[in-house]
Amino acid sequence: MLTRRATLAASLIPLAAPALAQTAWPARPPSIIVPFAAGGGVDVATRTIAEAAGGPLGRRPVIENRGGGSTIPATQAVTRAAPDGYTLLAVPTTTVINPAFRDDLPYDWRKELTPVALLAKLPFVVVTRAASPVKTMPELADLVRKSGNPLTFGSGGSGTVAHLAGELFGLRAKVPTQHVPYRGEAPALTDTIAGNLEVMFCTLASAAGQIQSGALRALAVTVAERVPSLPDVPTVAEQGFPNYDVSAWVGLAGPKDLPAEPVAKLNAAFAAALEQASVKERLALLGAVPAAMGPVDFAAFMEAEGKLWAQVIADAKVRMD
Repeated sequence: MLTRRATLAASLIPLAAPALAQTAWPARPPSIIVPFAAGGGVDVATRTIAEAAGGPLGRRPVIENRGGGSTIPATQAVTRAAPDGYTLLAVPTTTVINPAFRDDLPYDWRKELTPVALLAKLPFVVVTRAASPVKTMPELADLVRKSGNPLTFGSGGSGTVAHLAGELFGLRAKVPTQHVPYRGEAPALTDTIAGNLEVMFCTLASAAGQIQSGALRALAVTVAERVPSLPDVPTVAEQGFPNYDVSAWVGLAGPKDLPAEPVAKLNAAFAAALEQASVKERLALLGAVPAAMGPVDFAAFMEAEGKLWAQVIADAKVRMD
């Protein structure tokens, strides 16, 4: 009997080996939840990169939009998902900003997400009306000091990265600020062109047309290095405000305890996608720049960003009404 059982077990080994091989990750397309409505910068950037990553990954990721709730419902859905690599989050800057505004979040991203990769940064450009006497960021700060009034600046909404970018500039320049929130960037741009705002911190894509037409003057870009689409526009840091490096960004994360295999394969596939010329070109049209970063560095980056914005929110006494 033992001999017959041993013989039967041996005969099944060739059949078992292919079955085991088929379990290699990914066995099906992973789903990436984007915590914004379709069509925005984070959504389009994620779709662009994910489509290109489908080749090296062997499966094209499926994008699922779950907007609303300050990204909280979408993030919570991922924290509750099985840690198998098939449910991922297009993690935005909002994820690390939210804890500074809310102490009732239903999750702790540090404990309940596994950072996988930073994908892209979406810098801002500081713009003013064409007729403004201001041509540089130091001139802007001097104008505010001489006027005795706060720097009025606009953004696409309270608590956004663009809003906090303006508050950070006020802190670094040591000038008072008055943020004017709008429901989207378009009306804020209109008021900036009309002179109702001194400046606006705006995404590159939204301001590009008005800069090219001459309706707006670009004073600076907010990242550490000049951006290819505006090569003649200096950075804020270049103009006497060192270590000013601000952008919205999007990365990739999964639930806690995500195994090493999907983390490594996802990171490699998305890094390869960011090297493709077509991806770089499409991101440039969005006003985004590739920013590949591995899991460990991305985790440290998220932690540093969270600390930065928590400090800005505290120092500038930012409130969400």
